[in-house]
Amino acid sequence: MEGPDEKSAWSLPPLVGVRVAIISQGLERAYDRARGLEAIGYRVAASGDPPRAVSFVSEMEPDAVVIDIGREVASPDGLTASLRAVTNVPFVVVGCAGTLAEMLRCLEAGADDYCRPRCPTEEVDLRLRAAFRRAQAAGAANHKDAPPVVRVGEIEIDSAGHLVRKCGALVSLSPTEFRLLATLAERPGEVVPAKALIARVWGNQYANETHYLRLYVRYLRQKLEDDPSRPRYIVNRWGAGYALETPPQAA
Repeated sequence: MEGPDEKSAWSLPPLVGVRVAIISQGLERAYDRARGLEAIGYRVAASGDPPRAVSFVSEMEPDAVVIDIGREVASPDGLTASLRAVTNVPFVVVGCAGTLAEMLRCLEAGADDYCRPRCPTEEVDLRLRAAFRRAQAAGAANHKDAPPVVRVGEIEIDSAGHLVRKCGALVSLSPTEFRLLATLAERPGEVVPAKALIARVWGNQYANETHYLRLYVRYLRQKLEDDPSRPRYIVNRWGAGYALETPPQAA
């Protein structure tokens, strides 16, 4: 059983665990964006003080920046230029005026993408994904090294070869099982929200189909855990999601 269409799930995968800095005018606006992105799987830090944005981003060292300062503030291109001077991470700007002239100024100032004012957070998410895909494609063209093998306890996940070993022995996984395990292995020890896992493995359109996730977690546990009824690798954090953890060593 491989479930829904698999190609759509990998065409523009969610950015699970990516650290995003949100710069807005006022914390209420910043927190509105932050809550939406956190529900998708991002790790977000918000600032409601644009004049301090440069020091905020410099200290945080995020993986991406979202500028959404609102209509009450001047065009965001000046802030974009200031932040671009201190970081090269992907930028998405939510416009104030929503004009082509403003879009041009923001892109020239260093933004990777531009959204119209009051756009939904889902659009910001998709534009961040596209920016990361472009950055990763550029990096792949410049660096031909294979992705590293991730080791968690006795389990090894080779993303390049699509191979999994436990105690040195190959473990046969279906494509869906491997995608689920590889997504968890991107952030070992960290909880990945269930919604983000479902979107990554099956696609956003299946966000409410939690039974797919529970079923494939059970499949993985049957193949990887010493005792599937008492999992120590693929751990469920109730109300939060799942994590791939290194089991504690016996005393």
